[in-house]
Amino acid sequence: MSDATRSEIATLTEGINRALTLGPRKISDETRTAAAELLDKAEARLKLGEESTVVAFAGSTGSGKSSLFNAVAGLEIAEVGVRRPTTSKPTACVWGDGGEEIMSWLKVPVTNRTWRESALDGDDEESLHGLVLLDLPDHDSTSAEHRVESDRLVNLVDVVFWVVDPQKYADFSLHSHYLSELASHASSMVVVLNQVDTLSAEERVACREHLQQLLAHDGLDNARVALASAVTREGVPELRQILTETVLAQAAASERLLTDLREMAGRIRGELGTPVDQPEQLQGADRLIDAMVDAAGVHAVAQTVEDDYLRRAYKKTGYPPLAMAQRGQADPLGARHGGDREDLIRAAVPETTRTQSARVNLAAHELVVDAVSTLPMAWQADVAKAEKQSTAELTHTLDEAVTAVRIERRKPGWWTLAGVLQNLFFLATVIGALWLVIQLVLLLTGVDVTAGSTLLWIIPGALLLIGITGSVITSLAAASARRKGAKEAADDVAERLTQAVHSAAASSYLAPITGVLREHREVYDSLR
Repeated sequence: MSDATRSEIATLTEGINRALTLGPRKISDETRTAAAELLDKAEARLKLGEESTVVAFAGSTGSGKSSLFNAVAGLEIAEVGVRRPTTSKPTACVWGDGGEEIMSWLKVPVTNRTWRESALDGDDEESLHGLVLLDLPDHDSTSAEHRVESDRLVNLVDVVFWVVDPQKYADFSLHSHYLSELASHASSMVVVLNQVDTLSAEERVACREHLQQLLAHDGLDNARVALASAVTREGVPELRQILTETVLAQAAASERLLTDLREMAGRIRGELGTPVDQPEQLQGADRLIDAMVDAAGVHAVAQTVEDDYLRRAYKKTGYPPLAMAQRGQADPLGARHGGDREDLIRAAVPETTRTQSARVNLAAHELVVDAVSTLPMAWQADVAKAEKQSTAELTHTLDEAVTAVRIERRKPGWWTLAGVLQNLFFLATVIGALWLVIQLVLLLTGVDVTAGSTLLWIIPGALLLIGITGSVITSLAAASARRKGAKEAADDVAERLTQAVHSAAASSYLAPITGVLREHREVYDSLR
């Protein structure tokens, strides 16, 4: 057995085993039973090794199967003619030493076992050492016991030689109940047209071509077809050569098992349905996140943070008289009356409305319906159950996600600088204006306090001009910085809240749903 074959057998065995652990209704009872039997067969056959190759001659009554078996063996071992229906058990011929263990596994009666070689053979039969050749009961026997035994062994052996005759090679029962059902086992099958001694040369060609057409219709395009005659021994050397090549390869058992496992894996995959490509990235998740963000009040929180930033920033950096007027107004958040500002910001967010909750539930339901559309009902039921559980915990999930995000109460350093500059420029404006007013009043009363010096007019004028100009520039710059800072604070909070909602949706809300879908995907992938 090659390493690649051994690895694939191990992988498929593990995958089928995992599929059998699925809950009820995930796999049909019929498939579950067949898979368990196949695993038992695979385990037992692998333990027996590939030193022995089991080949069975199967066929219908009158096909000459037993006579051909004797011809290939070179001994009169199998009963033929009217005596054949007296036994429902197989007959075995073994080349070389051993074979007892594998024949016991096949349940071949001890009295029906023959070891082929004798001292007279010399080395003539050495090329077939390791061959266990079986002659099976007729698969179309009137005795149900014979048919059951034939079917059992066809499923256990490594290679099957289907022996047909010119009269019944097109039998519907053979093709519909056996050959077409074993279409995937073409490499482990040989179809032998026996009794060709009864046909003319033209009839042989016609029968062979028709048989190959029927096999192609069964899906056995690559099946080997051989012609033989148990009476004249025509074709017997060719059959022995096929047996020799099969025995020497010592791969028939593993190839048969691998084909069986692949077929069973495909059967289970068919019952599992088509999995979701990426369970963690479901289509429609964006609509759900948007609905959850809206329901969680993310935009309202961001707007409140922006408004609060602008209000606090203006008090620190606005034009002093106007900023003083703001300080006298009531804070909409109620911070002047105590309480943590983060809690006050959250408390200012309106409660989730029924419309918002309905939108979340609808988006979630549409997401789940789209995701499970290719899954069987049993899996859809599991997803629906998970969805119901997540929906019931939605409010709590969103609350936890949002309250876990820390809302920073930003107070940038430029506020202090802008506040100092505003106060200085305002002070310069006040000093300059008062100075000029006082001098004008004195001048009007006849007292010329600036006589002989124009600096007493220039200095207050300069202070007034500098104060006004500085206040305008500082106010404009501060206003721009406040808007930018408020926008950044709001965007930062919105981004972190959205990410929190996204994480909550993925880990808490969608986790039970994606868990079911991920399990389905993993089981499906393990069968490929």
